[in-house]
Amino acid sequence: MREDGHHVQKASEVLLGAVRNAEGTTITIGQITRSIGDRAFGLILLLFSLPNCVPAPPGLGSIMGLPLALFGIQLALGRRYPWLPGFLARRRFQRETLLRLVERGQPYINRVERICRPRMTYLTGSRGERVYGIIITILAAAILIPLPLTNFIPAVGIGVLALGLLEEDGLTALLGIAIGTIGLVIV
Repeated sequence: MREDGHHVQKASEVLLGAVRNAEGTTITIGQITRSIGDRAFGLILLLFSLPNCVPAPPGLGSIMGLPLALFGIQLALGRRYPWLPGFLARRRFQRETLLRLVERGQPYINRVERICRPRMTYLTGSRGERVYGIIITILAAAILIPLPLTNFIPAVGIGVLALGLLEEDGLTALLGIAIGTIGLVIV
């Protein structure tokens, strides 16, 4: 339940519903982001930040940092849904394969959802999202710096902030900002 009295559907429920309700045997990334609606930014940011949260070969920061910056700018400009380049929006997956993947990830997602819950939702509204967009763009710029280990902490900050957006949890979003700020100080 939100602070304004409205029920907030869990991100896992939204994602599972989007995949289950897709028509046909395949589903595109564009279809998923449209069906998730205004929480698509949180999901996209989380997906693009995760590869930088694990040890990876040099150059991955640039590959993932640029889209993160693009999505951060879009959020700062007040876009309701993320714009994806055509080749990415049209990327197809077998619906059943994606459904199995989402269902297998459900226990892990549920653990996170027990911690994250709608609170301080005034921080996840449109004004807050614009500020988060600016912060995400700055953190993404830090990820682009080609020095060892400079992308990890800012990427974790973006990932935690993305979880806050997904679950409409202002406290988690603030935690992501704090982590990202620590990453900037270290860089």
